[in-house]
Amino acid sequence: MNISQTESKSNRTRSRILHAAAKTFRQHGYASSSLREIADVAEMQAGSLYYHFESKDELAEAVMDAGVTQACQHAEAGVAALGDAANPLDCIAAAFRGHLNYLLQESDFAVATLRMLHQTPEAIRIRHTHKQRAFGRFYASLFERAQREGFIRPEFNLSALRMLLLGALNWSPEWFDDSGLSPDELVDQLNQMMQCGITPDKLAAFKNRDSARRRVQ
Repeated sequence: MNISQTESKSNRTRSRILHAAAKTFRQHGYASSSLREIADVAEMQAGSLYYHFESKDELAEAVMDAGVTQACQHAEAGVAALGDAANPLDCIAAAFRGHLNYLLQESDFAVATLRMLHQTPEAIRIRHTHKQRAFGRFYASLFERAQREGFIRPEFNLSALRMLLLGALNWSPEWFDDSGLSPDELVDQLNQMMQCGITPDKLAAFKNRDSARRRVQ
């Protein structure tokens, strides 16, 4: 067996371990998962895991890193496919579509990351938070461009808007099977809510009602 074949086999084994770990961490969380359980899911000996990962901490961080890195890659690819002249809202929609398709295809990684974030050691949380913020900056640039070009109302706080929408997106693997929608239909609804709201021609009435409530308070 040549070197490239050995590396290919090693990469496949590593991928199998990561998928098994993501599934286990999703089901049991970080603290309650053991390397033996992960090895059983991966259908290999527990000792063989140490060839690829020195500890549960290292394996957990690898799962979390894979989740955020690959989600970012899918979102970026969706935007890149549109070209530089694309409408800012179309860019956001494309990012959401790529992001969501990854989340639903690799839901174990997405949910495991959400479950483990506050269970792992502080050093892992800090490193992972830096990676999440890098992904957040990608989305921030899309929203900033959309607001700058008049596609998002100027009074909206972009950080709050982005976190609300991404929070909804990131939790979708937990309930998606019961939604009755395809992934594309789900993204279409999210984008319609972002761009149009959920009620037609109600903005003025909402503002009047909100102003009246504030006066009463």
